Amino acid sequence: MQELTLAQAYDFFENHLEKLMWELPPDLRPLWGQMTPQHAVEHLNWIWGASNGKENFPVKTPADQLPRYRRFLFINMAMDPGVKSPIMDPDTLPPLKHLDFETAVEVFFQEWKDFETYYREHPGAKTNNAVFGPLTGDEWRLFHFKHIVHHLAQFGVTTVEAHGLEYRVRQ
Repeated sequence: MQELTLAQAYDFFENHLEKLMWELPPDLRPLWGQMTPQHAVEHLNWIWGASNGKENFPVKTPADQLPRYRRFLFINMAMDPGVKSPIMDPDTLPPLKHLDFETAVEVFFQEWKDFETYYREHPGAKTNNAVFGPLTGDEWRLFHFKHIVHHLAQFGVTTVEAHGLEYRVRQ
């Protein structure tokens, strides 16, 4: 594994994100998991909300394990297919919040804008990630980069490798 840089995340956000989000067909079946494209986008919106101060997630990782978990943010290891969130029901999808996929994507871009505004106005702020604990804006950027690529790869719209990430080698 190699170091993950903010430059990689910024490149993705500035040069690839919008195109990839709009290329995601709303009726596409996932390569893994049970989410629909709209569920995935609304899930990403919810996580943007935690990072931009609108939501307050409980930290599920024991404090003594946070340093080990947080190292994941700084290496180019991708999230594994099928990884489960500790704050979501693994067996049931939440009800959709938006009438259609296009609205969910528009909200996604607004949440991203709100995230950037929040950290511009609160540069030293930290907000809770359920797995990694309190994160700075830059740490959240690394997380969002990996998380968004993970869900776009879930639908085959891109690959983790196309963005400099790789899956861990299983023994």
